[in-house]
Amino acid sequence: MKKKRNLLLPLCISVSILYIILAARPLATELQFLPQWTIDASKVTVSKDSENLAERYEHAIPFKLGQTLGYFTADGDILSIVSFPYKAALSSSYYALYGTNDKKIPFFTPDGKKSGEISATGFPFFMESKQYLFLPGGSSFAKLDETGKMQWSYENYAPITAFSSSEYGCVAGYADGTVISFADDGKIDQTFSPGGSEYPVILGADLSNSGELIACVSGQNRQRFIVAKKSSNHTAIIHHEYLDTPTTRQVLVKFSKDESTVYFGSEDGLGIVDCTTGKSKHLKIGGHILSICESTESKSAYILSRNGETCTVHVIEPFATFAGSFSFKATSAFIATEHDNLFVGRNNTISKMQVTHR
Repeated sequence: MKKKRNLLLPLCISVSILYIILAARPLATELQFLPQWTIDASKVTVSKDSENLAERYEHAIPFKLGQTLGYFTADGDILSIVSFPYKAALSSSYYALYGTNDKKIPFFTPDGKKSGEISATGFPFFMESKQYLFLPGGSSFAKLDETGKMQWSYENYAPITAFSSSEYGCVAGYADGTVISFADDGKIDQTFSPGGSEYPVILGADLSNSGELIACVSGQNRQRFIVAKKSSNHTAIIHHEYLDTPTTRQVLVKFSKDESTVYFGSEDGLGIVDCTTGKSKHLKIGGHILSICESTESKSAYILSRNGETCTVHVIEPFATFAGSFSFKATSAFIATEHDNLFVGRNNTISKMQVTHR
């Protein structure tokens, strides 16, 4: 009996050790927002004679908060601030202030130097280094060069209800349910109507950087989301889905830079589609989606939404995994990214956070 007990003890110890080794799993990392700085966005902190000013403007990040726009650096300096009484167009390359009946609209580089002048009435739209002008009537637009001169224009009979620009060109969606994409030289690349709804209208659209893919939210009764791919002689729909709860307002549609994923807003929250597999997923996000930014380091996406006075930043990791969020009260807000840093504007302040897993 004693001999059996002596054998049983080391056997139990061995089994316990083996179980611990086989059952061991690394602890899951948690998403953390590490505050870096918060600055007052109403005060310029860099003098005009500062060193490396041209280089700092070259990498400046644009912001718009309320009736103020400007540019800041990743290390927390406000380079410039401009107040505007009515409307403003803003990108990393240009900004312009305008009213409803301006016959000439000057526009400027981030350092405040006049770059050119738009000699026409309309509503400027700037995205990165590209400039467009929506012409009176709402059914036509023009592509502008770096001086403000019209390179080409396109006129339609139906009002423009969605518009976006990419490295390849631009895409316009119309109230009659038509989607048209253009190369940078103005050549019409694709024209199609998603159909499938009783009332055709395009509520949101985007063009991938290669120009090969178009995505849009279209129609009423029933409303659907589609992804279309350009082929040699026609446009092929490679993904479509009907939306459970339709919306009547414009929504944001955005491809990731590598075109592997497309995000779109809906009445229920955020839709995400893998452009390679066609797999889709919907995440509940309260309020209206205002902005979608992609991390330049990882493939994470940051979603800014508003529900009343509450703004929320959501972090989405591949594929369609909700990683975390935080909320704040604000009348105006924005988000921007650089490397693994997230910048959040709130009323008259801007904060920098390092996003990491620990």
